[in-house]
Amino acid sequence: MKKEEKKKKEIKIESSDSEVEKAESKEENEEDSSKELTLTEETEEKEKPTKVEILKERLQKSEKECKDLEDKLLRLAAEFDNFKKRTTKEFDNLIKFANQDLTLKLTDALDNFERALDSAKNSTDFDSFHRGVELIYTHLKEILTKEGLEEIKTVGQKFDPNLHEAISQVESDEYPEGVIVQEISKGYVLKDRVIKAPKVIVSSGKKREEKEEREEEKDK
Repeated sequence: MKKEEKKKKEIKIESSDSEVEKAESKEENEEDSSKELTLTEETEEKEKPTKVEILKERLQKSEKECKDLEDKLLRLAAEFDNFKKRTTKEFDNLIKFANQDLTLKLTDALDNFERALDSAKNSTDFDSFHRGVELIYTHLKEILTKEGLEEIKTVGQKFDPNLHEAISQVESDEYPEGVIVQEISKGYVLKDRVIKAPKVIVSSGKKREEKEEREEEKDK
């Protein structure tokens, strides 16, 4: 009996020793693994870019973008300047030669006038010369009418300060007050714009004697 109990105690001691050894090895393994993890984390932390490096990278990127935009802006400014110069030159030429077509048409009338004057030097036929001048006048008038030029009507029309220029007033038995009696110089409208107002004389109504007579009749 004593021997068996002794063996049991030895077995318990051995088993407890092995458990202690296992526990110790486990702790050592855990310590080793924790050390390995710590080293890995440290390596990863070192490999990660710092905040300064990130900001520096962003700054470099922003500077590059700004430089690209600046170059683009300079190119656009140069293109716009060239466009402005080109359009200004075209506009100047347009104004300069705006009346080229009309002038070309008027040269025909001018040539006809010169021919009429030359023929008048060697001829005493006034009627023929008069007919020639009338034809030239008609031709000239047709050219200007096609360009949108119209005469402003005057005599017999109601005076309109927006169209007419009154230089005086006269009493008139024929025309009532405010109506144009006589045209001194012609006026013209070019495409609905008055370019020359006609100078006219406007009626102030019937003569004073007739006015007084009518007023007396009314009083009676």
